[in-house]
Amino acid sequence: AIIYSGTPKKFEIAGIKVSGNTMYEEYVLVGFSGLSVGQKVRVPGDDLTNALKRFWKQGFFSDVKILASKIEANKVWIEIVVQQRPKISKVNYSGLKKSYIDDVDPKIGMIKGSQLTPDLKDKAVTVIKKYLNEKGFRYATVKVIQKNDTLQKGMVIVDVDVDPGSKVKVHEIFLEGNKALSFNQVVGAMKKTNEPKLVNLFKTKKFVDEHFAADKNLIVERYNEKGFRDAVVVWDSVARFDDRSVNVYLKDKKKKKYYIRNISWV
Repeated sequence: AIIYSGTPKKFEIAGIKVSGNTMYEEYVLVGFSGLSVGQKVRVPGDDLTNALKRFWKQGFFSDVKILASKIEANKVWIEIVVQQRPKISKVNYSGLKKSYIDDVDPKIGMIKGSQLTPDLKDKAVTVIKKYLNEKGFRYATVKVIQKNDTLQKGMVIVDVDVDPGSKVKVHEIFLEGNKALSFNQVVGAMKKTNEPKLVNLFKTKKFVDEHFAADKNLIVERYNEKGFRDAVVVWDSVARFDDRSVNVYLKDKKKKKYYIRNISWV
């Protein structure tokens, strides 16, 4: 093994061997390394470190090691040990409607024959959660599980298990700093999050972050109509109340009220 904390010495590469679980030809992997027989390198040194970086840059491998299998005089025999990331043979979705799968699958990009990387697994979780959040399922859970395909070497079957949970609605709205508008006026301005129906203000609409952002603009517009031209929502928060609802917290800030002083007709 190469001790990277040792004193660097210059060697000539006398041979390069590749081992490990891979579907690539040896000459291809040697090419990835940038090393060649007859090349003079410092061991340890930047030549070997850069070779490792080139392998990681490819994104095809879950583990790469460069070892000195033999050292004689000023010659070194290099062994490159690699572990290739598995390729996808099949993707199974559970817990999602077919129409939902048709929407998210192209965005995730888990294509048969492509390599399954940690980034791709994280992307699947992010894309599905974002999609379901837009549908009102704020607390969905997503698990990406891989298992070896016993019929195809180096391939894995990917199971994407989804629990959408319940659609989330607004349980209660808390206002801080509001004196110019009544509670009902503020809630009434929030036409997307809460559409008033008789006396039930909180059970008629799913909660979606995108709609909530638009609602805050509507509240500012309502202040503007009352003459508070510099009103802003300075702080907001959404907290889980239970599996089916959230509490919404809002704090506004406004300075003086503006009045029309003169009107000139030209």
